[in-house]
Amino acid sequence: MLRVFFIALFVSLGFSNADAASVAVTPADTTVSVGDDLWIRVEADAFSDLKAYDLIFQYDPTVVQLLGANPGDVLTGSYFASLVNEVSAPIDSAWYDAAMLVGSTSGPGVLVYFHFKALATGISPLDCRKVDYRDSNNVQTLPSCSSGIIRVVGVVPARPDTWGRVRARYR
Repeated sequence: MLRVFFIALFVSLGFSNADAASVAVTPADTTVSVGDDLWIRVEADAFSDLKAYDLIFQYDPTVVQLLGANPGDVLTGSYFASLVNEVSAPIDSAWYDAAMLVGSTSGPGVLVYFHFKALATGISPLDCRKVDYRDSNNVQTLPSCSSGIIRVVGVVPARPDTWGRVRARYR
């Protein structure tokens, strides 16, 4: 009975599942060559009163290597943001924590930019393992999350030709 009351109150205040926060890896499907550096953004849709967030994304360490992370445009003023060192082997997750020191922020916007290096040909999913928002009262919100894919392709071998050889071939 009490549950029905709270659901009715929730709906009467204008909240719905559409109002729930969400996070997405963008671009969702990235293709690079072996040896390339790439930046992947984690974007958030509209939200209000965001004081801190914790992100964990898992990747394939045989295909890509995490080089670092830079804060996005969501954080303003005084804040702390850090790429958390993974203590368990294999190192296959990007853990990122951020918190506003004074006040709170709202969005949409970019939460973090992850910097990767393509190591070998293959496909590395960039799976959401955890997205945790905290508001000014330290109330937890677990937004939905859309994962991404990093495709690493090999170099296509090409034989060096001179203009004379090309012209002779197609005469």
